[in-house]
Amino acid sequence: MLANTAFTVLNNLFLKLNILTSDERILQVPGNAVTTPVTVKDVIGRTVHWCVFDGGTQLGGAMWFIQALFQVSILYALVEFILQRLLHGADTLLPQGLFPACCCGWLALRAGRMECVGAGHCGQLLLPVLPGHGSAAHDAGKHTGVPARYFCCSGLCGAADSGTARLCGLAGNGYGSPIFLLAASLAGWVLVREAACLTAPLPCLRAVLAYLGRATMPIVILHFLSFKLVTWLGLLATGGEPYLLAAFPIYFTGGAWWLAYTAAGLVLPLAANAVYKKIKNTVLAH
Repeated sequence: MLANTAFTVLNNLFLKLNILTSDERILQVPGNAVTTPVTVKDVIGRTVHWCVFDGGTQLGGAMWFIQALFQVSILYALVEFILQRLLHGADTLLPQGLFPACCCGWLALRAGRMECVGAGHCGQLLLPVLPGHGSAAHDAGKHTGVPARYFCCSGLCGAADSGTARLCGLAGNGYGSPIFLLAASLAGWVLVREAACLTAPLPCLRAVLAYLGRATMPIVILHFLSFKLVTWLGLLATGGEPYLLAAFPIYFTGGAWWLAYTAAGLVLPLAANAVYKKIKNTVLAH
């Protein structure tokens, strides 16, 4: 909420710096939109929306995941509480699964397409959450084994090759069927868990990944804004129009540009986080 409010307050400054733009030529760049100046009334009104996790700013767009995670966690706890009262302590996993299945069906009938965004869609996102709760007693210190790795690879490759449920659908926060959503989520979980098990014996790499993990929030909040530095330097080098700095999320694609964007998206938020912590510790010390 604070990050989206800060981006809203800075909206007019960002317009002057071309980080955002009201130049309609930006519409010629796919996936972009014109931004208009905001008033004090706009800031107050939008902040009310941020407080109830409704929407977000362009530069804070990556925080949709934080909103969805919060909504799903609260919804799971609420449904679990009700089911435990109704079933008097009996197993609730199957009834929990029926709820997101119904949500998936309702959305498919209403919109003709299942999406993973918005507060109205959080019910279906319980589907990939439930296996995690159901397997909570599993020993997390062991590898999932070679078959699980094959499942991970085959699941992702199969999903990418499917005509009705392509991975690009997930990139657009959509999916072809609830089964695909569940399979892709499980495959991704296996991939992350196996990567964690493989890096555990490597202290240096483990420390780096742990540090990045603890800095997740500043990275999520600031990486889109950090990309602008790379775009600005690229425009200076190529003589591009200033309004192109507002191209979202990036302007330069192909080649090794992804390396520069990745470096900026990690280093700048981490540096900002280090400065913030230093100031915070200094203030608390006094």
